[in-house]
This record gives sequence, C-alpha cells and structure tokens, in this order.
Amino acid sequence: MEWSIAVYSKQKNLKLYYHPASSASMRVTLYLSCREIPEQIVRLVSTGVTTDHRGILVFTLPEGDPDTSILGTDDLTAFNPEGRIPILLLPNGRKMTQSGPIIDYIESQIDNTGRRLLPEDPWANAEVKRLMWIIAADIQPYQNIPFIIQAMSEWGMVKARPTEHPLRLHFIRREFGAVERIMKNSAGDFSVGNNLSLADCFLVPQIRNALLAGIDLAQEFPTISKVFENLLKVPNVSKVLEKSGGAIQPFAFDEEKFQVFHKTLDD
Repeated sequence: MEWSIAVYSKQKNLKLYYHPASSASMRVTLYLSCREIPEQIVRLVSTGVTTDHRGILVFTLPEGDPDTSILGTDDLTAFNPEGRIPILLLPNGRKMTQSGPIIDYIESQIDNTGRRLLPEDPWANAEVKRLMWIIAADIQPYQNIPFIIQAMSEWGMVKARPTEHPLRLHFIRREFGAVERIMKNSAGDFSVGNNLSLADCFLVPQIRNALLAGIDLAQEFPTISKVFENLLKVPNVSKVLEKSGGAIQPFAFDEEKFQVFHKTLDD
C-alpha cells in the first residue's frame, strides 16, 4: 500500500523535539509519516536521554542544538516546564506540548488535500477520537514506567520488575479489554473502518508497551492483534517502527540502576 500526496502548509520551519523511546512522541511521528508531511514543514530533532538514580528515563535537550546553546543547559525543564516530550517549536519561539494539541496545530496549518487521518463521517470521527483518548488518558498514564517506579518507591506498592508489574498489567488488560470490545464493532482493516486514522497512530505505541509487558496480544485481544498485523504492513508505519527499535519498546528503564534502587526499598 503506497500513498503519495502533496501537502501545502501555511507555516514552515516547525521543529519537533521527540525521542524514539517516548510513546507520546511516536503518536506524532506516526501522524507525520502517515500524513506524509515533509521535513520542510516539520523537522524532527531527537532529544538526548539519560536516566535518574531510579533508572527512570530523563529526556534532555540535544547536544549541539541551537536552543541548548542559548539556554546554556541540556535540562529539558528549562525548555519545557513539564520536562516531557514531544515539544513543537514554532518559528516565533512559541512552544506547544502534548501529542493531541501538537497534531491539531499541525493539521490546522496544512491543506486538507491528501490522506486525512480523521474521518469526515461524524460517528466514525467520534469513534477515532474516543479510542485516541482512551489510550492517551486511561491507559498510558497508569502503565507508564515512571509512574510504576514512583508507586513502588513512595506509595508502598508491591515490588516487582517495572515492565511486568501487576499494577501495570492490570491497567493494560483492563483498558485494552475496553478497546477490544469497541474495535469489534469499529474495526475493519484498521482501528476504525478500512482507512488509517489517528486512532491507529495512538494505538501502535501502546501496543509496543503491551508487548514489552509480555501481553499475548493474539490470545487476549485478537481484534487489536489483527489490526496491528495490518498496520505493520503499512510502509508509513513500519518505517517509523524501524527507526524506533522495532515493534517492542527496546529501552524503557535502566535495569542496573533500578536493581540498585530496588534494594534500597527493601532496607
């Protein structure tokens, strides 16, 4: 399946700070790839990444980047108080965060020709957004590795390896169960019908997290699994995954640092 579109933009020289290990970043990079928005409009800049004493990923401004030089630090909170990515930098210096608003803004700046990722049909459009926000608001925050490690260290949760922690598995299974039931009615080749949509851009990084947790997708969530198989055949999707380390999240936390930290919790 190959698509070729010409995208006209009201604004060029947008700059997206992202990292392949960030699920929220991947939602936007998948959108850009599937919408076929060229780098003349949105230039991708990969941040650096390190880890704190608990093994949690900490994203940093990239070395040698003009904004890093201007700020005199690679501390991402100096650039974005949230300390999170993705970040969309506009030519006038304004910054936008959170994957949904970033996608909305970019979409507002480009011509409506080409492959749209939101259906025109009102019901299908609402179903796409429903799936997007279940994933972004109801799954991602509670299965996030930093949240799990925080829960173990400060809130007395059971100690376990973060990727397979019982709390993480609970939220993934509970909310994927809801997504599975919705998609039994909404899915065709993809999450909603037979056309690629933003729901798929949000679903793919969440599936990577589920696979990292050891979820048997085909056994537990066959509809989601079938849609994922179809998505892997889409070149615009597969090339983003290839650049991000594959279908399973390759780097979620620093195992060695976590084990040292884990021992302090038992002392």
